[in-house]
Amino acid sequence: MKKVVITLLVVVNLLFGMTAVFAGGGTEAEGEKPLNIVFVTPLIAHPVWDVAREGFEDALAEFGVEGSYVGPLGIDPVDMVNQIELALIAGADGIITMPIAPTAMRPAFKKAAEKGVPVVFVGSVDPESESIAFIGTDEANLGRMGAEGIKEYFSAMGNPPLKAHILQSTMDASFANKARDGYLAAMKDYKGGFEMVVNEPCNSDMVIAMQKYEAAFKAYPEINLVIGVCGEAGPAAAKVVNEMGLRDKMTIIAIDDVAETMDWLKDGSIYGVMAQNFYKMGNYGVELLVDYISKGKKPGKYLNDSGSIFVTRDNIDSYQAALKE
Repeated sequence: MKKVVITLLVVVNLLFGMTAVFAGGGTEAEGEKPLNIVFVTPLIAHPVWDVAREGFEDALAEFGVEGSYVGPLGIDPVDMVNQIELALIAGADGIITMPIAPTAMRPAFKKAAEKGVPVVFVGSVDPESESIAFIGTDEANLGRMGAEGIKEYFSAMGNPPLKAHILQSTMDASFANKARDGYLAAMKDYKGGFEMVVNEPCNSDMVIAMQKYEAAFKAYPEINLVIGVCGEAGPAAAKVVNEMGLRDKMTIIAIDDVAETMDWLKDGSIYGVMAQNFYKMGNYGVELLVDYISKGKKPGKYLNDSGSIFVTRDNIDSYQAALKE
């Protein structure tokens, strides 16, 4: 019943323009209706995607267009498809979204293409679906950078053997899979030997993530390295490691510079964090759609890497400025 009510509210919001709407005169001629762009996020109330929302809303105001920011509270491709379809029914001029589960979401992308509504992918890409651009992290590069940080850290310790646990959102999330594979490829030449002992999902749920870590650390006491390719991985691992008294044994590499993760980094429970530029995903997405719809300007389809950086306590005070450069 709760989900039905939420869906009805979303319909009302989309139809009457009451959800996160911003308007101005930058792209509309006299008497014309301003463009309407809908951002269908994979997580409506998540600190990482809140940064993307900030970039999105700033761009709406800058370019004088209207927009709505919608999505599920937890990872739910079916709900994302529903939100995309609602946006198309409401007459959206452009859509920004993450194809977090490409197979499940392709019918919605096909409908958008059939209606002539341009789509910008953020966070991950689905080459089998039509889009005008992708804005997001180069996953392979992120994994490589994280792996280089790991190898540099352990080289100072004589390159001990590494037994890793890799946690991701879902097992079919293309971003997580590519980032994971980037780590694995780059760790092949680690001098001490590297093995991925466990690779499992947490559905971007903190409680599930903690449960997975606790079970894995008990079942595989040889694990001494945690690599997270979902935002919950770092904080969840830090909590469990401290509760189980494993801090001196475990090295944690997290992803996404949310406040809780960075607090654990400052505390020393987390060694490194791969930070992504989510603000640019939302901000640049609007700019590309406005240029495409209003000016016919076609962006470089898969050449829009938003950037990432490996953060430790050594560069925690300077990485944000470096990421924007």
